[in-house]
Parts: sequence; structure tokens; C-alpha cells
Amino acid sequence: ILKDIGDEEANVVALKQAIRDKETHMKVVQTRLYDRSFRPNIELCRDEAEFRLVSEVDELTVSTEALKKKKMESEQTLKNLEETRMNLEKEIAVKATSIFIDRQKCMAQCIQHPVDLKLASYNQ
Repeated sequence: ILKDIGDEEANVVALKQAIRDKETHMKVVQTRLYDRSFRPNIELCRDEAEFRLVSEVDELTVSTEALKKKKMESEQTLKNLEETRMNLEKEIAVKATSIFIDRQKCMAQCIQHPVDLKLASYNQ
């Protein structure tokens, strides 16, 4: 579980970095599109470069949304792993307490009061 938690945390960090990288590239593309609308002495036109910039914005938007969805899924998986770890730690604590009670409390009583098989009505 601890290894899985570590792997999932690394995955979330990598997804966050990938999203930041995509958003940085998106800003560059959007700035280029914006700057194209203010070209001096050139009428606004819809040429191949603009079509490519618009399609790149669309591709980056879809890619960024997919990364965000994967990040949310990874965060949910990480949360589930953390809950599992906590449940296992609670179970270990309960079992350790049970073992302590058996060894320290019950065994001390058993040693002090041995069972005589004849008194317990067991026939040999």
C-alpha cells in the first residue's frame, strides 16, 4: 500500500507538471492569435496560419481537460489508498492490543491456575 501511495503521489505531481506545461503553451498560442488581430496595415484574414493556431488551441484545450480528468482520478485513487492504509493501521493496532492482552493478561492467569484434566472431567 505504501509503495502504491508513493507511486500515485508521483503520478499526481507529474500530471500537475504536465498541466502547467500545457497551460504555458496555451498562453503562447493565444497570445499569437491575439497579436494577429492587431497587425498594422494588413487586413484581417483567415489564412492557414490562423487556422492552425485555432486548431492548436482546440487540441491543447482537449489535452488539458484530459490531463485534469486523469489528475482528479489519480487524486481519488490516492485518497482511497490513504483510507485503506488508515484502516489497515487501525486493524494492526487492534490486533497488537489483542496479542498483548492474550500474552500478558490471559497467560498470566493460565499459569497461576493450571487446569487439572481429572477435575475438568476429561477421561484419558
